[in-house]
Amino acid sequence: MLKKITALTLALALTACANTDKVDENITSLTNMVDDLSVQVADLKAQQESTAADVKAAKDAAKDANSRIDNIVASYKK
Repeated sequence: MLKKITALTLALALTACANTDKVDENITSLTNMVDDLSVQVADLKAQQESTAADVKAAKDAAKDANSRIDNIVASYKK
């Protein structure tokens, strides 16, 4: 009976060690995926900031153009 318990304990210990290696591989894989996603998020934030600056510049240019058009229209009304 003691031999069976010892053998079962040894088998469980070896199984646990094998599972730990697989868990470590999964953790490493997930860590790499998180790192990749972090880089992608940083890139998207940079693109968003650039796009926001471009949108602001376009709005400012549109305001200037509208002011010039309003001035031209005002001169024709006189």
